[in-house]
Amino acid sequence: MQSTTTAVASCVAPNPLLRPSSVVLGMLALSIGWGIRGNFGHEYGAMIAGALCAIAISLFCGREDWRSRVPYFAVFGAMGWGFGGSMSYMPTISYTHSGQLPTQLYGFFAVFCIGFLWASLGGAGTAFAAVEDRERLTAFFRPLCWILAFWALDYYFRADLVRWYEHAPVGEITRDFRQRNPFYWLDADWLGAWRTIVVICAFDLWDRRFEKWGSLAGFSAIGALAGFLIQRALAAVGWLTPLLHLIVHPQGDLSAINPATGHLFDPNDLVTNWPQVFTDLGPHMGWIVGLIAGAGIYFYRYGKWRSGSSLLMHLAVGGFAVFLVFPVLLSNLFLGVGGFRMVPPRGDNWATVLGVLLGFLLYAYRNGLAPAASAALISGVVGGLGFMFVQFLKILAFMPGNPRLTHDASVIQAWAHWHSANWHSILDEQGAGLFYGLGIVLAMAAVSARVKQPPAPEPRPRRWTEALSVVFIVNWLVYVNLVKNVAQWTTLRQGGYRAMPLSMKAPLIGAIQFSALGWFNFFFLLYTICVVALLFAHLHRRLALIPPSWLGKGQLLFLVFVWIMVIGNFERALVGFHEQRLATEGTIFVNALIATFLLLFCARASESAPWTAAPFGPLVRKVVVGGLAAMVILVCVYTGVVHGVYGDQSDGWSHNLRFGPNADWRVKPILKSIEHR
Repeated sequence: MQSTTTAVASCVAPNPLLRPSSVVLGMLALSIGWGIRGNFGHEYGAMIAGALCAIAISLFCGREDWRSRVPYFAVFGAMGWGFGGSMSYMPTISYTHSGQLPTQLYGFFAVFCIGFLWASLGGAGTAFAAVEDRERLTAFFRPLCWILAFWALDYYFRADLVRWYEHAPVGEITRDFRQRNPFYWLDADWLGAWRTIVVICAFDLWDRRFEKWGSLAGFSAIGALAGFLIQRALAAVGWLTPLLHLIVHPQGDLSAINPATGHLFDPNDLVTNWPQVFTDLGPHMGWIVGLIAGAGIYFYRYGKWRSGSSLLMHLAVGGFAVFLVFPVLLSNLFLGVGGFRMVPPRGDNWATVLGVLLGFLLYAYRNGLAPAASAALISGVVGGLGFMFVQFLKILAFMPGNPRLTHDASVIQAWAHWHSANWHSILDEQGAGLFYGLGIVLAMAAVSARVKQPPAPEPRPRRWTEALSVVFIVNWLVYVNLVKNVAQWTTLRQGGYRAMPLSMKAPLIGAIQFSALGWFNFFFLLYTICVVALLFAHLHRRLALIPPSWLGKGQLLFLVFVWIMVIGNFERALVGFHEQRLATEGTIFVNALIATFLLLFCARASESAPWTAAPFGPLVRKVVVGGLAAMVILVCVYTGVVHGVYGDQSDGWSHNLRFGPNADWRVKPILKSIEHR
């Protein structure tokens, strides 16, 4: 009888996340962050969108257990979206404009893949914060702190590592082009994956209080000896060189003519599918690989992977393994089409992100986190289809007055201002952000309806993790983005002026002089000390400014963070502002106002979220199968419409080709002697 009543109630009560205000807020939150990400770029910029959308969902879900996790929603939502920030996606967009039929078909398919990967991990991070057991969720911060500490070291000292490796004097600029960096590997963040693996292994060893640490030395020594002997044996029988020729290939077409010189490309000027550091260490690679293998066997046998470190290991190993297999090794079987690479000769972090997703799905399967895995797939499908749709709309928006379609000078002139708009920001960034947000909202609505709320408020172990989460958002995430503004403020602009001097003396004390970056860091350090001190005090005695309810706390966090980033984004653009920036900064500002109104006016302090015992399997199968079918159909439809309008010519925007004799990887490969594009 009780189950029947619950089922009826769940059918009658609307899902709070599906209310128009909730859907719009979630979409706007991610769109705002995605528009700002377009200016700041990469992983740190993408985190802005993930944090804002996750906060909005936790506040409008109608579940107090999720609202009480709002700091965790912000952190894991940000981290989920951050993974995709390393992917190169502009060439996939350019492919759809190309006019070359195979490239256009592939382009729309690749746009779907990029959108799917990005949104799926965003959904995974948001759902993980919602459904993971709170004890395990807060314990996860122990290894996470190790990762963040080494992350900071890498952020500040990676250039010093390169200088140390190259024996360059302090302050000297080493290899000027990034593809000449000894650690450059298909422009992918493989070092990030390896750093995570090493740090988590160190954490596990420390967490076990160095249990059986002597075995680590033994396994490593045996592995190093075995690797050394195998390399020497291969060299002795003459197999080492043929093996290297089998797995190492230049990334380009050796029969293609360099348009800049009229001659064949120099094979020694092309990068290969392996980093330079491996070549430099060639005679030592046998024992190095053996040592790593021996240590891996030790940790596989004795590792405990407690406190959530298992999740981090799944993500890192999955990311590196898929990158190694797909673009590195499998590319050798597809040399005629530029390798098993998405956008050659550009970066292949798509493979790393795919591996991270597969690692997360495997971890979720092993640890009873089906809701998080389901949210990842649902949000990925919606995000991929949405990204395709806005790209199709952008191409259609180029039609009126396009010189490729009309030679009437008056028509072209009449539409000139229309064509001058910042379409990439309007649709591919802020427009795509709307659909990404929709995917997260729909996925989390499904999770909310199928995961039962606890009957009583959850205990709050490790309250310090709540404060750390806030610091992560309003200090660390703000810093790694806004610090990029300093370069914009100090850039020498047309007319010979800088908006800010390169260095400045302290007021009244002429002996103290810092660079512009130094002053930024100084004042930001003071801000961080203030925030940390106040949060520490709040843990012992509630500050009056911080509301007692989790709804109020979440609203405060959202408003502080969104307006810091909106203002910081405007400050970045201000020194070179022109009317095209209104499409970015103006729209972001208006959307932030709307989001602020919705957040404060439409939030409901007390409401109930429906619950049903329906399984995830049938829903996920329908979404995935239906989404893939829709993707195949829409790839053909979108390409057919675009090709029908423009024919075999580009619409004027494209400069990238994936296939044919003029494919990018053939005529514009990455060369060591010129700047990386």
